[in-house]
Amino acid sequence: MPAPREREAPMPETGDTVSVVIPTHLRAEFLGDAIRSVLTQTHPVSEVVVVSDVPDADAAAVSASAAETSPIPVRYVERVEGPRGASGSRNHGAALTTGDVIGFLDDDDIWEIDFVAKCMDAMTKGHVDLGVSWIVEFSDQHEKPGHSMDDGLRADQVLAINPGITGSNFLIRRPAFVALGGFDQDLPVKNDTDFFARFLREGRTYAVVPERLLRQRKHRTGQLTAVNEARARGTELFMAKHKDYLSPSDRRELRQLVHRIRSRCSPHPVARAYHLAWVAALYGPTGLIRKLRSGRQKSAYEVAGFSEPQT
Repeated sequence: MPAPREREAPMPETGDTVSVVIPTHLRAEFLGDAIRSVLTQTHPVSEVVVVSDVPDADAAAVSASAAETSPIPVRYVERVEGPRGASGSRNHGAALTTGDVIGFLDDDDIWEIDFVAKCMDAMTKGHVDLGVSWIVEFSDQHEKPGHSMDDGLRADQVLAINPGITGSNFLIRRPAFVALGGFDQDLPVKNDTDFFARFLREGRTYAVVPERLLRQRKHRTGQLTAVNEARARGTELFMAKHKDYLSPSDRRELRQLVHRIRSRCSPHPVARAYHLAWVAALYGPTGLIRKLRSGRQKSAYEVAGFSEPQT
């Protein structure tokens, strides 16, 4: 697995403090890498809060070990009330922090050493509320470019297909995060897309760092991009929440996603055939042929390192 880059000369710092929240859920084997990537940033952060939504002695031990050797405070907390999930953990952690700017990093992802510095620099120069970087996806065997966010997107352009926002590749000013009410804890999937759509809908602006500063790990351990019924139901919840803003093409794209998932995960052959028929109908002959030729339909269900691009 290619390693993150070595430390480079620090970028110019602003006077704003940065707090980082790491939601974790029974993935202590990856958590140490995530914490280390935060503690070695060229723009030092002011604090790290690791939030687990279940009792996890291993995650607590990893966090305590990092805290022992770091001049930056590292705190581990367990959130035992409210719905489980990364959104609730992010919100809980953000409420415990004090930084002017908040960053979030999933427990299985890694920041390059200048992620904070370059996002802060872009936010300061652009006078914007959010800075977001591009992504590289990696597994134990592979590495490839991930999402590449574009500048100047509108809220109506980001609903059906995720433009490149995840719970790990942006920093946001605290007043903007608070005004948005944080992440929607009732959405089990697509909560990052929902957050960014609401951000843009309020007329807020963002800056893109056109460098792949987030290393997004692909693996088999409970990722939200897993092809299962929970993801299908979560996508339907997302559609219901944003129904007044979805264009006809958005609805078609999201319905395709739901039927693609169920064509693979439904327990009965008849149900799988039913959903596959809907996939074909929604794509149309030309669209289906194009999708199959592109290979994306196949990659949507591969788990050997690279799952379906987030939508």
